[in-house]
Amino acid sequence: MKKFLMMAALLVATLTVSAQDYNWAIGLRAGGFSGLTVKKNNGGNALEFGASWNWNNNINVDGVYLWQTPVIADGFTLYYGAGAYVGLWEHEAASAFALGAEGVVGLEYKIPSVPLAFSLDYRPGLNVLPAIAGNLINFGLGVKFCF
Repeated sequence: MKKFLMMAALLVATLTVSAQDYNWAIGLRAGGFSGLTVKKNNGGNALEFGASWNWNNNINVDGVYLWQTPVIADGFTLYYGAGAYVGLWEHEAASAFALGAEGVVGLEYKIPSVPLAFSLDYRPGLNVLPAIAGNLINFGLGVKFCF
């Protein structure tokens, strides 16, 4: 049983480490909130930061911690994670400081021979300030330059 568990752990570690073949990426995301993203891979996990805005002139700066695992075929990675955002939102006809939490689940494809990655994700959020409100419609498409 110990050998089986050790082999399973080694297999998972190998798959996770090979989930991404780049260290940094910078790109654009278009969707419910659109903007710039910066991603730093760290083994099988990653940190992603962004500055974005939506059609209501709300502005966010966010950070999420991502877990990643390869899926489907070479170059495809499933990622999921959680984080927080701060921003400036329109609330009751005035601008207000916003604070909230967000989750993310998505699929990324890194082209093997080109330093480009494409992603499709869903990032629901929950405002805590200035009032509790859901931000559930936030699907997005992304393109990143990887280095």
